[in-house]
Amino acid sequence: MVSTPQTSRRAFLTGATGALAATSGCVGEIRSLVGRQRASQLSLNIKTPPAGEDPYAVRIANHVADNLSQSGVETVVDPVSFDVLFRDILINHDFDLYVARYPSQGDPDELRSMLYSSYGEESGWQNPFGFSSIEMDDALDEQRTAESEDRVRIVHEIQRQIVQSQPFTVIVFPDRIGAVRTDRFDGWPTGGLSAPTDYLQLERVGDTTTLNPLLRNERITRNRNPLAAEYRNQGDLIGLLYEPLVRSLDDHDEPLPWLARSIEWDETEPAAATIELRQTPWHDGESVTAHDVAFTYEFLQDTSLGKFDSPVPTSWRRGRASLVESVSVHSDGQFRIEFVTPNREVAYRALSAPILPEHIWRDRSESTDVAGIDIAGQTTEALVSANEEAIGNGPVQFDDAVTDESISFDVFEDHFLRTGEADGIPPRFVDDGAFDRIEFTVAPSHDAAVELLVNDDADASADGLQASVVPRIVRSEGVSLAIQQSDPFYHLGFNCRRSPMTDPRFRRIAARHIDRAFILEESMERYGLPSEVPLKQEWTPQDLDWSGEATLPFLGENGELNVEEAREAFREAGYQYEEEQLIRRGGS
Repeated sequence: MVSTPQTSRRAFLTGATGALAATSGCVGEIRSLVGRQRASQLSLNIKTPPAGEDPYAVRIANHVADNLSQSGVETVVDPVSFDVLFRDILINHDFDLYVARYPSQGDPDELRSMLYSSYGEESGWQNPFGFSSIEMDDALDEQRTAESEDRVRIVHEIQRQIVQSQPFTVIVFPDRIGAVRTDRFDGWPTGGLSAPTDYLQLERVGDTTTLNPLLRNERITRNRNPLAAEYRNQGDLIGLLYEPLVRSLDDHDEPLPWLARSIEWDETEPAAATIELRQTPWHDGESVTAHDVAFTYEFLQDTSLGKFDSPVPTSWRRGRASLVESVSVHSDGQFRIEFVTPNREVAYRALSAPILPEHIWRDRSESTDVAGIDIAGQTTEALVSANEEAIGNGPVQFDDAVTDESISFDVFEDHFLRTGEADGIPPRFVDDGAFDRIEFTVAPSHDAAVELLVNDDADASADGLQASVVPRIVRSEGVSLAIQQSDPFYHLGFNCRRSPMTDPRFRRIAARHIDRAFILEESMERYGLPSEVPLKQEWTPQDLDWSGEATLPFLGENGELNVEEAREAFREAGYQYEEEQLIRRGGS
């Protein structure tokens, strides 16, 4: 059940002054009356995308809200569109709790962006929870410089701290479910289209040279700003427009030089590298140079370029930029970059940031104000611009968009993959490619996306589909199912700036209102992996590897809350009930 949005919180009863006048001097009665008047039921709001945009998130939010309500916490689910949701969470910090999918790529250094205390008042996925812990900060810094087994050990401890303090509650890693046709294009990766490089290794088997994927997320039809946190997820499509220095490929142990022709690492402390660029232009014909690279890393750390009293860092890619100490330009095609860490594995993460054209973005460093956005301090045009023309350096260039309906890209013929500048890049990505144009269509629902594929009106789904459409895909002739495990995870986020979410005891008990196995079974039809930690495989400590029950176990069984046990947990944590309602008092 999705409740209507709560328009106002139940106000604390006031009028203590009137109460003093009405009673004639009994201090005990006055204190008792004031205490009763200042008590009110604890009321919380859970923000989430609407069911039409993310049915998993809504089902999880309803599960949490129903169980908290049974425990005496008045809890309302508030579905809002993706851009409003992320604006409220990542920029305005206007939420109690939320349920959403974190766009993880499985890199341990992401945890530093998520939880570092000094990021708590910044915008973006930089600590949207407002969590603060010196112990956590020390561990997050230490993992950046540690090597091999020491780093694994530290990351294990960080994840134990996350489970202990619960700034956010990890729930499940959903499988990425895709659907593809193979009568015009083949070479689809497992799980369908996911990374930008997935498009580049397709093979044409039909006559058409236009690829027609389907989108469920329409935000790129409205905004193509690679720095806008409220519009970007993992940047899959934006990654087709803007190239990084390196890209990660499944069949390579290390990130592969991409926009970078070569990377020569120095044997110094901290790590440093001399990088040579490939010769390639921007989509408007200007040359990509080392000056663009130096500008990008300066700009990501302060989009005002020193014009304001305090830096205005980007709300997206902040963690990657913070790994860079300096960039020194040697020539148009070569530069030296120094990192804050001697660990190359960590330093490589900085090289995966998209490079921006200085001649376009430098003019966006001015101050601006935007309705609906309440950022502490000033903000810049760079962070709020829709970047409609999207002049990049990727293998495709923007052509046209119809808001909330479609977006089209044309192949960029002067890209280095097509001009003999691709030495060192696997042949499957090089030369003519499988298509000349990509026309993305926004499907109004998951069922509509499958219908379009079945009717031969599209080639593939470009973002994930929900589990409920799997039987239709399997039954349909000409359409193939593509499934793979994914790194993004669903989580319950707490606003640690607000009471009672400031209290780790409350967050821990709230986490115990979640039955992960039940959610996976009932909401995702088993297409996923329950977890209480945000990283998988070697980064998961053995004691937190999912075994069917969480370290903070569900306060019930088979999705049904044990109400008395849940209420007793709140009482033991110091919370009180009046008439079966969990109460808060003024100032708490």
